[in-house]
Amino acid sequence: MIKYLHFIILILFFLSCEKDDICIEGSENTNRVTIGFIDNKTKNPTGINLNYIKGVNNDSILNEEFSGSELKLPLMVNSNETKYVLEQNQVRDTLIIFHQTEHLYLNRSCGFKSNFLIKSETKIIKESGWIREITIVQDSIFNEENTNIFIHY
Repeated sequence: MIKYLHFIILILFFLSCEKDDICIEGSENTNRVTIGFIDNKTKNPTGINLNYIKGVNNDSILNEEFSGSELKLPLMVNSNETKYVLEQNQVRDTLIIFHQTEHLYLNRSCGFKSNFLIKSETKIIKESGWIREITIVQDSIFNEENTNIFIHY
């Protein structure tokens, strides 16, 4: 009888074990805000050249000499605002993105990912003013495929 009891306990032990979670490369990650650029004269989306992009409260420059039509920047998951200094032709403006963060548990191995909702209070602080205005076109950030903010310059 004891032999059967040990056998049953052993079977229950192996049945209760979970398969290890594996976080596969390329699986879901926290998405970045996608920023597009619009020429204020032509009102058309266009590329831009920036001297650099630097996060405020961040010691490192994210991009040096950015050139392109679409910029993807990470948002701070532990704050409700993220600030970036954008410089074009030695003129600096600060973009302040106010956002709400929603954490989503993926699994034990991958941990959490964060989704964001951009708030309408998002604004720019102009030092000299190469940025004319900003437009929020998609306030939810659940993927990086859609442009969230347009910067008119």
